[in-house]
Amino acid sequence: MSLHQALLILHLFSVAVVMGVGVANIVSFRVSRNSSGDVALGVAKAREATLIYSDIFVPLLVLAGLGLLWNRGGASDLSFWFHIKMAAVAAWLISFVVMRVIIRRYLKSRDGALVPRIRLLAHVAISGAMVALICAVMTFAG
Repeated sequence: MSLHQALLILHLFSVAVVMGVGVANIVSFRVSRNSSGDVALGVAKAREATLIYSDIFVPLLVLAGLGLLWNRGGASDLSFWFHIKMAAVAAWLISFVVMRVIIRRYLKSRDGALVPRIRLLAHVAISGAMVALICAVMTFAG
């Protein structure tokens, strides 16, 4: 297996995990809106339990992506789609980092006023990730 193949496997697996966790969290926000008591607490605990996966796989995703870019010699010969992808990755990564900072604050204080901001950032992050994924397909589709 070449370095490129190993980095690509790590990158694609990390994309799958991060996207899965992101979509699961957005679904759980919707479920928790109409729930109360033990159900709401269970949904919130499930969301908290997935944080570790994001904390592990987001850096792996970024590092593997940078490794792939370095391994191919840069992005100068890549299409317009790749540059849109990188803008979407930046939007995703910034919203993700800000969201994690706010989540950390929320977990310490349990201040419910932070939840709408977390929800908004989660939607921005998953939207950026989806645009990045679509643009990546368009870049390397042929």
